[in-house]
Amino acid sequence: MAYQLSFFCRSGEDRGDEALDRLLDYLLENGDPLVGEWLGPFEDPVAAFKLGTGSSDSDTPVADLLTLELHVGVAEIAESVIAASPNDEQGIWGCDLLATLTLSGDNPDCALVHRIWAAVVSLWGAVAWDESSGFEIAARTPQL
Repeated sequence: MAYQLSFFCRSGEDRGDEALDRLLDYLLENGDPLVGEWLGPFEDPVAAFKLGTGSSDSDTPVADLLTLELHVGVAEIAESVIAASPNDEQGIWGCDLLATLTLSGDNPDCALVHRIWAAVVSLWGAVAWDESSGFEIAARTPQL
């Protein structure tokens, strides 16, 4: 069964691939090497990548790859924003980027989840959300 963790962000990014490039650059500057593959092509507002932490001695991932999707644009993500926070208690209305991590498999890359989480908070002031905990999961924000 897959688990999804979403991040509502204010990025100012115009395209999904540009936002993904910015995030990947940040991750590569701050931590272990990464391995992955581009998923797509998609429309301009959407970008996706399968991503994992690379082992120190080869190009193989140390755990199961995560799927990272970025959707850019207030109109693009409006339904998700309203569904997660119908009364805007979290102040996420007007967010212009939704990043979603999907974890699946027997050995998820939890260290990379924490790296991505800390990165989207640092880059874009992200607010975390998942279906089981809602916004309460945001209290567990990791630090780089």
